[in-house]
Amino acid sequence: MKRGGPGRRTFRSPLPPQIGRPRTASESNARIANSERRARQGLRRKNSCVLESAPFFATVVHEDIETILLSEAQILQGIDRVAAEVTRAYAGREFTVMAVLKGSCVFASDLIRRVPLRLELAFVAASSYRDGTTSGRLDVNYFPADGEIAGRELLLVDDILDTGRTMQALKRELLERGARSVRTCVFLDKPARRAVDLRADHSCFEIEDKFVVGYGLDFAGAYRNLPYLGVLRQAAIERSRTAPLGRA
Repeated sequence: MKRGGPGRRTFRSPLPPQIGRPRTASESNARIANSERRARQGLRRKNSCVLESAPFFATVVHEDIETILLSEAQILQGIDRVAAEVTRAYAGREFTVMAVLKGSCVFASDLIRRVPLRLELAFVAASSYRDGTTSGRLDVNYFPADGEIAGRELLLVDDILDTGRTMQALKRELLERGARSVRTCVFLDKPARRAVDLRADHSCFEIEDKFVVGYGLDFAGAYRNLPYLGVLRQAAIERSRTAPLGRA
C-alpha cells in the first residue's frame, strides 16, 4: 500500500503486469529460448569449476514437422561416436575432410571439431534431389583444385547415403583425380533405398525410408537450420509443390 497524497491512497499489485493475460507466440518462444540458454550454461557446483548439465532442454518444433526422429542431444551423441572412429582411422596421418555441399555443412562442422588431428577442409558441390523427394540426375557443380586432391587421403562427408549414386560417383571422380584414398562418412544411412553396391565407412544413424529435414537436410531449400532431424508433413510437401515459382 502506498500513499498518493493527503487523503489518497493507491494500491500497487505485487504481481507483474503480464500475469493474467495470454502470452503471445513471440513471448512464449522467447521464454523457451531463455530457458534453453540457461540450461546449456548449466549449474555451477558450489566451490567447484565443474558444470552440471541441465536435465531438460526445451525445443521449439516447426509446424511443418510431423515428428522428431532424432533430437539434438541424440545427434551429438552419434557424432561423438563417429568422430572417435575417424580419429582412430586417421591416427598419425594427415588427411582432408571433403564435405559435400550444401547438406553436409552442419554435420561436417560439428564432426571436425571433435577430431583432434591435423586435417584440412575442402568442399565439393553436387546435387541430385532438386526440389523433389526422390533422387534425380546427379550434377557435380564444383570440385576443389587438383592440389587439394592429388596424393591426399580424403574423408568424403555427406549428409545422407540414399541410393548411393552421388557418393559412388564422387568417390570415383576423386580417385581418378589422384586421391591416395577415399573413405566415406555420412550423417544418415537409408539402406532400403540403395541402388548401388556401396556401404559407408562411417555412419552416424541408420533410418527408415522417410523424408527427413533438419540439421543441414532440406526440402526445396528450407528447414536446414532446424537443430533436430524431423519427418516432414505430407501437407508441407504438397504445399511446396503447388506454390508459385520462387515462393516454395
